[in-house]
Amino acid sequence: MLGFMKRTMALLPLLALTAFTQENPDEIRQQALALVAAGKYAEAEPLLARALEMREKQQGADDPLLAPVISELAMVNRAEGRNADAEKLYLRALAIRQKAGGPDAVELIPDLKLLAGVYNSMGRIPDAERQYLQVIANRFKAKGADDPDLANDCVDLAMFYVSKKRYAVAEPNLRRAAQIIERRFGPVDRGLAPILDSLATVFIEQQNFVPAEAPLRRVVAIQESVYGPNHVSVATALDRLGMLFYLQKRYAEAEPLYKRSMGIWEAAMGPDNPELATTLENLAVVYAAQDKFAEAEPLYRRSLALRESMALGSMNNLALVLEGESDHAAAESQYKLAVRVAETMPDRTALKKTLENYAALLRRMKREPEARRLQQRMQVLK
Repeated sequence: MLGFMKRTMALLPLLALTAFTQENPDEIRQQALALVAAGKYAEAEPLLARALEMREKQQGADDPLLAPVISELAMVNRAEGRNADAEKLYLRALAIRQKAGGPDAVELIPDLKLLAGVYNSMGRIPDAERQYLQVIANRFKAKGADDPDLANDCVDLAMFYVSKKRYAVAEPNLRRAAQIIERRFGPVDRGLAPILDSLATVFIEQQNFVPAEAPLRRVVAIQESVYGPNHVSVATALDRLGMLFYLQKRYAEAEPLYKRSMGIWEAAMGPDNPELATTLENLAVVYAAQDKFAEAEPLYRRSLALRESMALGSMNNLALVLEGESDHAAAESQYKLAVRVAETMPDRTALKKTLENYAALLRRMKREPEARRLQQRMQVLK
């Protein structure tokens, strides 16, 4: 029996060594990606590095299967603000993919776009631009002039130019993207709407309002065709076109657009939703610009009431948080402020709820007589 125990104990180190040598790089990589998804980059990095090291030993330094892991490690470095390290890794991943598929392969595109983002963050704008242009060249050569992904690539390049205020080169890329989508899917495809809206933005940012009108009108028509006339996407498009007319001082033309938009938003959100305040103010501004003060006033009053309601909700929420932190004095100050605001509002429901919350705090502070007085006040409110 003693000899059997000795043999069993002797096997333990061997079993442990076997378990270590059978470590699976794919499993390690999946653990790392789960940590990345949770934002735990510092914990993910050594696991990805370990998975990469194991893959290199198994398959060599230039195997195409290494590229995804290298890119993921680069992404972690970038998330940690180490752009220089991320650049080296993306360049290595690209070199591996180029060796496997050639310099024009579409498989290079994801890493080219990510590398462009790194260069942009580093302020290396010409290098970033070169990556975006290479993406378009590779896609065009591999997929042709009408590939929908090429349209997305053109939009990415255009948005890069917009961010640099290079509107003259952004415009043709957006037009090219719109033409691709229209040729492939028709003139009212939903994918056209954001491209046309961006094209209008390019004009508006340059104070060149006249050419912005046509794309914005098309956006309205597309959203109506796709979603129907009373969808919130239509309201958003109407707001954009109304804003353009307002900027051009075409107030009479902006007015019916904002009226229609307000009707859609109100039906979708309800008349008491605080988010309706901006829409009410848009229409009120247009009325006021036309000296229609009698029409503007009730809209401003209604918007103000909605914003006060939203502010009152925030005051109550802050008081509840302070109460949860046992900062009773600060919570009481917030409730007192909230009561003063609620007293100015015609709807008594908000005041009753605020008094109820305040009374609960007073009871928690063992100030029962004051809490009862608030309770009595709540009972007489209608």
